[in-house]
Amino acid sequence: MKITDAMSGVLLMGLGLFMLWQASQFPTFGSQPYGAALLPSILASGFLLGGGLLILRDMLARRQASGGPWIALVPELRQGTGLAALVAVLATVLGQILLAPLLGYLPVSVICLVVLFAVLRLRLLTALALATGTSAVCWWLFAGLLRVPLPRGLLDGVL
Repeated sequence: MKITDAMSGVLLMGLGLFMLWQASQFPTFGSQPYGAALLPSILASGFLLGGGLLILRDMLARRQASGGPWIALVPELRQGTGLAALVAVLATVLGQILLAPLLGYLPVSVICLVVLFAVLRLRLLTALALATGTSAVCWWLFAGLLRVPLPRGLLDGVL
């Protein structure tokens, strides 16, 4: 499915408003003029500005052109590869959510990336190398540097 820039702008602005609402509920620090809400509020303002610019650009383009539908099905989704890619992305996201707590982030991430690369028709050896390297770098960044508690699953005693 393909949506116009105006619809993307509306979604982006909705996300920005949601972020501002959530950030307004963050605690403030006693003697400082800023608190935990500062960075999310700046990002939300950027989302609002970017969404507004997308809407404006699309409206100006529609004024010059004949218009067209606001939402249309991308022709690639009617073919096997486009539909397979869409299903693979959705399946790997669900697989990561459901299987990562049981098997661990690293094995599930490698499997999901190999599946996605296979749908994109990469050679198996290339897909395995890219999936392993990407998963390892993500693990190092999030679990190592940022101290995000990623699920270890089967690798609980190893990592």
